[in-house]
Amino acid sequence: MFFKKILVPVDGSKHALLAKHRALAIAESMDAEIVLVHVLDPIPSIIGGHARSELHAEMEADANKIFEEYTPSLEEKRIRYKTVVVSGRPFGAICKVADEEQCDLICIGARGLSNVEGMLLGSVSSSIIAHCRLPVLVVR
Repeated sequence: MFFKKILVPVDGSKHALLAKHRALAIAESMDAEIVLVHVLDPIPSIIGGHARSELHAEMEADANKIFEEYTPSLEEKRIRYKTVVVSGRPFGAICKVADEEQCDLICIGARGLSNVEGMLLGSVSSSIIAHCRLPVLVVR
């Protein structure tokens, strides 16, 4: 199989970093582009106006800090990449971005930043495997 565009969901977790490393190796061998996506939690509708705008700006700034953990190695290896920030339920948002960006592989960490230790596979990873139409590589 040959991949041209690889989507990597990132949340700052150890598993997401491992997924990025695996995606980097694949991208390097196939001259593929990497799309890093971070999903923001939806802001409750009860928060409105200026407070909503400020909260969204803070969340986007946090996402950009997370991206800073992932991009130096991509730049060092001269891997083409882009970053995408979206809001929503993680698995739906990730699948939507994968479709919009015309990715042909999703490379995701087995678990994210959850407090549940000992899980073999996280709920987001499980949902992506079940619902996204693309091949999914789960890294742990």
